[in-house]
Amino acid sequence: MQQLSKMLLYAIVISATALQAGVKVTGTVTSESGEALSYANVTVVGTNVGTASGEDGTYSLDLPSDLKAGQSITLSAGYIGYKSAEATVALSADGNTQNFSLEADVLGVEEVVVTALGISKAKKALGYSVQDIKSDELNMVEQDNVVNALSGKVAGVQVLGMAGGSLGGSAKVRLRGANGMSDTQPLWVVDGTPLDNTSFSSAYSGRDFGNMANGLNMDDIATVSVLKGASASALYGSRAANGVILVTTKKGTSKKKGMGLSYTLTTGTEDLLVLPEYQNEYAGGYTQDFLTAVDPEDGQTYNILNYAADESWGPRMDGTMYRPWWSWIHDDFTGDGVDDYGTQIPLSPQKDNVKDFFDQGISTTHSVSLDGGSDNSSYRLSVKSNAANGIIPNSSLDKSNVGFSGSLNLTSKITSTLNLNYANTQGFGRPASGYSPSQGNPLQSFNQWFQRQLDMDKLRMYRGADGSIYSWNMRSTSDQRPLYWDSPFFTLYENTAEDERNRLFGNFSMKYQYNQDLSFDATVRTDMYDFMIEDRLGSGGLETPFYSMQKLSLREMNYEARASYEKTFASVGVRGVVGGNYMEKNTSSQYTGTSGGLSLPGFYNLDASVDRPSVSTSTATRAINSVFGQLAVDYSGFLFADFSVRNDVSSTLPTDNNAYTYYSFSNSLVFTELVTLPFVSFGKLRASVAQVGNDTDPYSVALTYSVGTPYGSSASLAVPNTLPNPNLKPAVSTDTEFGLELALLDNRLRFDVASYTSVKEDEIIDLSVPGASGYTTSLVNAGKFTTTGTELQVSGTPILGDDYSLDLALNWAASESMVDELAEGMEARSLFRAYWGTYLYANVGEEWGIIQGTGYAKHENGQRLVDPTTGNYVYENNMEFGSVLPDYTGGFRVDARYKNFDIGASFDFQEGGQFYSLTRQWGLYSGMTMNTVGNNSLGNPIRDAVVNDTGAVVGFVLLSEAASNSGGVLVEGVTEDGTAVSYLLDAVSWAANSYYKRSEENLVDGSYMRFKEFRVGYNVPSSMLEGFPVVGANVGLSVRNVAFLSSAEKGIDPTTASNGHGDGFSYWEGGVLPSTRAVSLSLKLTF
Repeated sequence: MQQLSKMLLYAIVISATALQAGVKVTGTVTSESGEALSYANVTVVGTNVGTASGEDGTYSLDLPSDLKAGQSITLSAGYIGYKSAEATVALSADGNTQNFSLEADVLGVEEVVVTALGISKAKKALGYSVQDIKSDELNMVEQDNVVNALSGKVAGVQVLGMAGGSLGGSAKVRLRGANGMSDTQPLWVVDGTPLDNTSFSSAYSGRDFGNMANGLNMDDIATVSVLKGASASALYGSRAANGVILVTTKKGTSKKKGMGLSYTLTTGTEDLLVLPEYQNEYAGGYTQDFLTAVDPEDGQTYNILNYAADESWGPRMDGTMYRPWWSWIHDDFTGDGVDDYGTQIPLSPQKDNVKDFFDQGISTTHSVSLDGGSDNSSYRLSVKSNAANGIIPNSSLDKSNVGFSGSLNLTSKITSTLNLNYANTQGFGRPASGYSPSQGNPLQSFNQWFQRQLDMDKLRMYRGADGSIYSWNMRSTSDQRPLYWDSPFFTLYENTAEDERNRLFGNFSMKYQYNQDLSFDATVRTDMYDFMIEDRLGSGGLETPFYSMQKLSLREMNYEARASYEKTFASVGVRGVVGGNYMEKNTSSQYTGTSGGLSLPGFYNLDASVDRPSVSTSTATRAINSVFGQLAVDYSGFLFADFSVRNDVSSTLPTDNNAYTYYSFSNSLVFTELVTLPFVSFGKLRASVAQVGNDTDPYSVALTYSVGTPYGSSASLAVPNTLPNPNLKPAVSTDTEFGLELALLDNRLRFDVASYTSVKEDEIIDLSVPGASGYTTSLVNAGKFTTTGTELQVSGTPILGDDYSLDLALNWAASESMVDELAEGMEARSLFRAYWGTYLYANVGEEWGIIQGTGYAKHENGQRLVDPTTGNYVYENNMEFGSVLPDYTGGFRVDARYKNFDIGASFDFQEGGQFYSLTRQWGLYSGMTMNTVGNNSLGNPIRDAVVNDTGAVVGFVLLSEAASNSGGVLVEGVTEDGTAVSYLLDAVSWAANSYYKRSEENLVDGSYMRFKEFRVGYNVPSSMLEGFPVVGANVGLSVRNVAFLSSAEKGIDPTTASNGHGDGFSYWEGGVLPSTRAVSLSLKLTF
């Protein structure tokens, strides 16, 4: 760390020093309509000398000392979405000006994209799929997580997010579906530096502290490139087995006049988007009869509810007078200064009680950036601060970012570059998610265990003046201790967590341009963070008081050197790269928590632990040595071929099998350079094949012993349960891809279609071994999994004028992941178990990710079987219900421009796939949701008693033998002999059986279409800014999560239906927090 600090300090010092001055060229880069193009590249053709335009489109290029007045040079200017332009400049000692007006390239074939290892290539030369997203598209609306911003914008990318209520929650990306024995994530790379993207959340329950990528400053991002296949990502080695997401940040530029400065202010609100549909007919309790209680103070008998019940199968809310829970407590709950003990109120529904629980979220963001430089240096500095209060009461999140990028031409041949980023995140009161009864997820209670007549305002008063704790869920009128639930406000104000994360990442590089064709560079890259979490359970509540501290740390260093050669021989261009990399990654975790409660109530400190605190520590080190090379050849600008190879030596594999080599080969043919086709402006065929290896976790192949909490003075150690396998070898993934790109009608209509096959083999999995071996599992190589898919991108510019345009873009992707083989003799393997027995399976010969569990038994004619002895359906275990993966996903985008106005809208959609919902399961079981009310086929409320034709109340009855006033739920099907039957079944019994026989009933279709983003902006005319030190101003209004246009389950957001993404497969939710709609106003000023 000390050495790194010295290197960074040295880099900053030398980057701030101008060593020499030479001839300078200045100018502007604009579009044909005169719009300034920020951060356009301006280079001297045939050299590595170049710069970028500033925010206002101006540039200043300092030439090396060997280029003098009287000589001529050729400059090239390029910008994403525009055709490159060249101009010859005769150098003069008195100053040189060269302006560029770039023509829109609606196809983008001249576009330069960033590929593996930061190598820039012409898009038309690529033989594999890479999709770029520009900053404007990524930041259409205010976002707090770059992962969420990708949803619907890249073909083949499925984003699984967390609801806005989670406040900075995690998100995960699936590139081209999921397959194999794990649901692993792509590698994130920022300016060439690999970044850890760990998600600090659980698949079951607990607080979601977000994923590491959400610390990136969205305002610093210039482009995001998604490398989806092995051909695109193979140069990154084993870490890129699941694809790569490349983030390129904005860079500084030398300015013609002084220093560029921009400031953006964004303020917004966040409100509920969806909630489940609650029933508002029946109050809390287990039966529809009122209970009664005698008041010991006045001796009178009153109607009461079963306050101890956390279900809503109680009396009908018809206005009958009763005593609410708070009327048995001597305190002022109504705020009028009068003791409310003894108050009676009519029993009526609180239709908006859950909605009233939430606050309006408010956020404010300040973002400042400045750029400039000297004669031979450039820099960009950015500072951003965001403060947000969540919709969950007593929750907040503050994020701060500082970024610096600079470059310095030390000589005409040596260039130094520094990129450095710091991020600080501080959270308070992040809510629990999933099925979290101890920490307290309020939505779990509201959706699953609650009472529909409860007034939320009364619950806010959870503590009396004497310190007494109040809860609606009291055991009885005389025993007011809560039975199952504290007040939700006790949970949020007493069971709180605080967290702080500090992260530093970046790189320092030196480049030596030996001659025009050959260069050498060396780079040091780092990613490090410390993450501190303090959590507590409050004194006086249901749970034992508790306090814990946890510190998580990561340090990763990458040392890289490479040589690059580029030369054109007649009509053949050659580009080669060779290099090596050493990566070392160290992680550590320290956890300490109280045990047995707190010796002093309300004193949240480890010293207050009644018993010996629970302590857990761990450390891990991982290293990879790599060498790599790439050769790219093009012939006459229409035939291109790339070949790359890499060898990794991993510390996590057995010594004899720790080296693995993989490759990629791709080629492309621009056939419109050879033939002319009607209406076809551009056409390209491409093909690629690649193989990538993958290793395992540290210490998986060694005998490692764990240390536990001592028993008294005796140490506690555990022997390992996994048998080492000295023959373990890397897992292998082999990809093939074919693609076609077309531009029609003078480039106004564009198509890009890709077809791919990905085969994973020799996955590293743990298998059970005989107990006599002394171990429970052993790591082996096994399995074969095949994913095939198709991706389509269609875009068009149907309207284009000098001051107006309309652009449309559609992406669509479908894939199928099959399980070809597992271990020898194994036909099925459980991947994950959700609560209450709903499993995710990989079954040989079937699609990956099959949900298995209990469902409705079927007759051979396909109808449900009904048991005539119970009047209910017959259930069957271990049934299969299809895959969690969608049939297809996609997105649609509209961008319109008219004079100074711009309007943008984006949509995303998914067809198929499914998830398991505990909100649906327990909402039904506890009588909370709308599917527990309504009338049956006789026109009577389903909750009314089931009555037979003799007038007797029964549990079930044949529909033909039911009284005309009978309640009950209609159960239709056939008996085992195929006879059709219809019964009316008691509603509570029906709901309870849906819980016990749960899987099929509680699966939700994941299909949806969402109006995801909308923005309208206005560029203030320059004439209105005259006299002000402002050269540009833009005001905008944006909306995130505008509306769901369709979804299978009203009230549950299918895009966030997961408890967390830290582990597991994100196919079930145990009480998901609500999604939100965010509305923001922004003002951007350029000085």
